[in-house]
Amino acid sequence: MDVHSRVERVRAALRDGDMLGAIRRLEEAREHAAGEAERLVVEVHTAAFRLAATHETFGRVPTAQAWAALEGTAGAALPPALRRRLELELRISDGIGAYDVALLDEAVRGALELARDDPGSLPTAERAVNNRLAVRIAVLERVGIAPGEPGHADALLAIGEALTLADALGARGTIDRRAVTAAVTMGDWPRAWEWAQRALESDALVPRERVGIATEAALLALERGMRAEARELGALARAAGAGRSAAWARLWAGTGAVVHAAAGGASMHSALGVLERAVEREQHRKLPHFALRAALIALEAGLPGDRVFAFVEQCLGVREGWPQPWRAVLEATAGRLEPERVSELDAWADGPAGAWQRATALRLRARLRLRAGSATAASADVVRGLRVLAMWEGARREALERLRARMLPQRAITPAQAAVLRLLVLGRTDREIAAELGRSPRTVETHVRALLREYGAANRVALAVAASREPFLES
Repeated sequence: MDVHSRVERVRAALRDGDMLGAIRRLEEAREHAAGEAERLVVEVHTAAFRLAATHETFGRVPTAQAWAALEGTAGAALPPALRRRLELELRISDGIGAYDVALLDEAVRGALELARDDPGSLPTAERAVNNRLAVRIAVLERVGIAPGEPGHADALLAIGEALTLADALGARGTIDRRAVTAAVTMGDWPRAWEWAQRALESDALVPRERVGIATEAALLALERGMRAEARELGALARAAGAGRSAAWARLWAGTGAVVHAAAGGASMHSALGVLERAVEREQHRKLPHFALRAALIALEAGLPGDRVFAFVEQCLGVREGWPQPWRAVLEATAGRLEPERVSELDAWADGPAGAWQRATALRLRARLRLRAGSATAASADVVRGLRVLAMWEGARREALERLRARMLPQRAITPAQAAVLRLLVLGRTDREIAAELGRSPRTVETHVRALLREYGAANRVALAVAASREPFLES
């Protein structure tokens, strides 16, 4: 086996999320490297993949030393195509580390040009395209990529471009999963479902990616209330991950088992046990979102909080060490978060979280605010949550709509007053409202005075601001 084949084995382990396996294969590549050129190839990939070559020093590796070696005498002696490929591998890692989209754009262009003449560089081009998509989505998340937000259209363009390039490279799989995950983050249920189904039907989808996409599809089906499909896809995910060495694949498979149980296919207790046994506790701590997402699914499926929290403690240790705002979301879902701790949900509700995460936090925060008597703030959260889930079909949006229906009677407003209020929010004067509704100006003035009292507003402007947050205005 030559050095390039050994490097590709490292790359395959990384795609599986098998970090320790990747390190072992790097060590093998180093041991079998013949001559200075092959050793340089191994060292550059060690830095490019940001992996230390021993278990004791497992962690991030800076690329500066590899760049210096590549630009020195040993690098100059390499074949030009190989040297260019190694340069691109380092540039990709530098772009990922700095969240530098421009640097990754340059790496993608260079890798595609090289791939036309050097088929051996196709994995580098695939890595460039995949990681550029990941970074672009992460950058766009900061401005919001849910429907109607500034980054939504750009995110769709980025995904479409990446899928087109993946088709051209014959490298579907990893990028398909990235596209599905991005669509879920955007709150775009139809596209996420379409892309997941298309990927699962493809003969080109490798087993290590099938488990992840099957689990994402199972989650989408469960959200939509498609219980038979959720059971089938959850079982497919569990089967696709069976016997795989990578912790990443086993955790996806365990999540699939939890979805299968939530859809009525098995006992939730036993499904959580499958996930608990998937890897050791230390691996759960490195990838905590798997245990946390499974816990939320179990709570939403009706499993008692004590059992769910015991499961998370088994995976992640004591509750104080659970990452926020996950801990707050789980406690709120179980009815164990008090209104005075409502700010613990703000990071998801107001920050650059995924659409389903933000909508979940907004709904939970609205419920706590209602308990605290803040009906206006709760209404604003419900309205925002529904906007975020404008393209999301399923339980999360339905829960928000039920909450909105519960909140409508909070205001003692007659239909005639509601009609006046809608026009007042649009900036109409009393005379304009009277003319549009066919009422007298005095009647409109009477309604406005009643609305000012109901909202506790000092003037028409304050009334319009408060009322604009009310869900009934969008009905």
